[in-house]
Amino acid sequence: MLLENLSYVEVESYLAEKDTILIPIGSVEQHSPYGLIGTDFITAESIAREVGKRLDLLVAPTLPYGMSQHHMGFSGTVTLSPETFTKVIKDITTSLLDHGFKRIIYINGHGGNINPAKNAFDQLKYEGKKGIFTIISWFLLGDVLNLAKELFEDKEGHHATPSEVSITKYLRPDAFKNKPKNEKEVEDKEFYWPLSKEEFKKVFPDGRMGSAPWLATEKYGKLILEEATRATIAEVRKVLKMPLV
Repeated sequence: MLLENLSYVEVESYLAEKDTILIPIGSVEQHSPYGLIGTDFITAESIAREVGKRLDLLVAPTLPYGMSQHHMGFSGTVTLSPETFTKVIKDITTSLLDHGFKRIIYINGHGGNINPAKNAFDQLKYEGKKGIFTIISWFLLGDVLNLAKELFEDKEGHHATPSEVSITKYLRPDAFKNKPKNEKEVEDKEFYWPLSKEEFKKVFPDGRMGSAPWLATEKYGKLILEEATRATIAEVRKVLKMPLV
């Protein structure tokens, strides 16, 4: 069920039986010359909607913009500041709490969103809000990492990964008609974190972070999407079983 397709009466009916909602979040940022700028929200949305379908849970509209300041050296990236992103997550969560949702689960496709989202949850708890607020980053789940290791060995990397690019290739094959396919060197660089946009582009000039996105295929994308969905369902089920205090 998609929140955007319901009336408020239908939402009230849902809340009479269930208290959980999934919210896909991602980013609008470069994913090297090989990947789509929308990669993070496209993957998160697809996984969240499939999880919602299989568990019969409501899925909110996707929040595409995230905290991507370190990618601002690349054209097309759009970022929220860490402070703004925290406030957006806090406001979204508060709105849903006010309507009676008690388990609010963000399905995340971008690493830069994790800390500011958790800051929002901490602030809500500081203010005395009751409920479960959590973030599940599909790309960090153990079974997904194991599959990526099996498929891509040491060339998965940390950004513009062949895993996430494979999923988008599977979901949006036409968008890759003019993307490059040539192989480049894969370097395992040492770096500190966080990086400014200038520092990031100096260390990772084409936007890749130790990854080989040219290894991405639609076939792998289908496999990874299914594994990410299955692993995310397992995490969501843990939340559903948690007793509310």
